Amino acid sequence: MKKVITDSGPIISFALNSMLWVMERAKEKYGIQFYITKEVKRELVDTPLESKKFKLEALQVLSLIRNGTIELLNHQEIDNISSHLLNLANTSLYARGKNLSIVHMAEITAIAAYLHYNADAVMIDERTTRYLIERPEKLRYLLSHRLHTPVTIEQKNLSELRKKTKTVKFIRSAEFMAVSFEKGILNSLLPGLPAQKEILLDALLWGMKLNGCAISEKDLEILKHEELKQR
Repeated sequence: MKKVITDSGPIISFALNSMLWVMERAKEKYGIQFYITKEVKRELVDTPLESKKFKLEALQVLSLIRNGTIELLNHQEIDNISSHLLNLANTSLYARGKNLSIVHMAEITAIAAYLHYNADAVMIDERTTRYLIERPEKLRYLLSHRLHTPVTIEQKNLSELRKKTKTVKFIRSAEFMAVSFEKGILNSLLPGLPAQKEILLDALLWGMKLNGCAISEKDLEILKHEELKQR
């Protein structure tokens, strides 16, 4: 895994957990290059710098852009792919006779960049986009319960969306942290206590979950078990 396109959510999770440095270490030690689109940069840097909230985190992210850990992508073809994918995504489900606009531009541009640059993974924490592509029936069920109304799938648009994105490999911030743990990047945080590896991994995964990563407690425990089994 050398080229990772990143949505804003995972980087926000890293920043709120004071873990942005892990991205630098991953690049230094394993040559992983992180990429964001201009729309993702707008969410991470441009908008927060104009307000009080998250301004410090925005400056930290900007530092990673300036030192090359995160590379900014700006290509017309990304915009073209994004517009088409966004239209498909937001016309794939409907309720009460209206389309459900459930996907935002920034995360769609991350997927478009993945497709355009043939990346190795796209890191997205938000569940809706991943479920729309990977588990649409599950998403339909969840939205029906959330909205208290039947939700219907527009099969033609959804099929086209899934066909165009069938090669996309999604990872979440929790999974990235688990791999970083596995590779020893986080060994400096081992607390020197009994069961220190389990303590650290549990802290990492819960830190991501509590700061925006859409991972169930069950999946978190499975991920933790798999990583500890390998150590």
